[in-house]
Amino acid sequence: MDARTALGLIAVVCLAFANGANDISKSIATLVGSGESDYKKAVVVTSLAVAAGAVLGSAWAVKMTLLFTKGMLSPQVQLNQAFALAILAGAVGWVLLSTRVGMPVSTTHAIVGATLLTGLYAFGFDQVLWGSVWRKVAVPLLLSPVIAFGAAWLLFRGLNWLCRERYCLNCHWAHWASAVSSAFARGLNDTPKIAGIGFFFYAALDPGATVAPRWFFLILAVANAAGGMILGLKVTDTLAHKVVKMDHLEGFAANLATTAMVVVTALHGFPVSTTHVSSSAIMGMGLRSGGGGVNRAMVGQIALAWLVTLPSAGAIGVAAYWLLTHA
Repeated sequence: MDARTALGLIAVVCLAFANGANDISKSIATLVGSGESDYKKAVVVTSLAVAAGAVLGSAWAVKMTLLFTKGMLSPQVQLNQAFALAILAGAVGWVLLSTRVGMPVSTTHAIVGATLLTGLYAFGFDQVLWGSVWRKVAVPLLLSPVIAFGAAWLLFRGLNWLCRERYCLNCHWAHWASAVSSAFARGLNDTPKIAGIGFFFYAALDPGATVAPRWFFLILAVANAAGGMILGLKVTDTLAHKVVKMDHLEGFAANLATTAMVVVTALHGFPVSTTHVSSSAIMGMGLRSGGGGVNRAMVGQIALAWLVTLPSAGAIGVAAYWLLTHA
């Protein structure tokens, strides 16, 4: 194994770690924010669900793996290890920086931004499959927050009628179930994207392979869980306490909307952002009775972080590519 292959595999694991550190908040913010659970308990339970989703993602979400290996750039492009390392540098750098300051950002957006801008720099405008990028990446990423916002609001209306006004059910157990299912969906959705980049380096070790093996997905799942346990508290605090205040039923509705959206799109090969879906569903709970329940200043900061993710990750990727090809 040469040095760049080893570095690439390590960088892929680092990206899974960074993804877990930032994205664990999307599964447990409603549990922590509503007082249903403390951070440590929620992380342990949901991390197991993420691992299950990640392993099953090796088979169920193969379309997304292919999209992130060869779905955004022309087949004529001769990808090299320097380009793949640059993408990893852009995604890891931006996601870890955002995690450090407590901002929930999209790993998907970071990967896309690093891929597109580095591809433009390295190969030129004509080598980007703009039609595929628009149809399979841009449209799902733009529409998913709006759909999640509306879905969470509608689900809350139904659950409120069912659990409070008609049958007086205790929805605490259902809140936990929705958080676990959201974590499972996150593993199913996010791991194939990361494995898609990692396969470029894995293929150097096994030239006959067409997809990464399941044990590779399992390693990424372990790294993802470690990221959530070690660095996930700050972003969780942002979504749990600084955006809206939720009760158990509101948290249940937000998680249910997130799970449905992410699972459906993952199985059909559309890479939505779990960050955008989950955050929008949570915001939907704050806005269901007017704007007073939402911290507008914090929402503005989160929206700004979303807007600058693509160019920021892309800029880091371009800088890394320049250093790798000129060193």
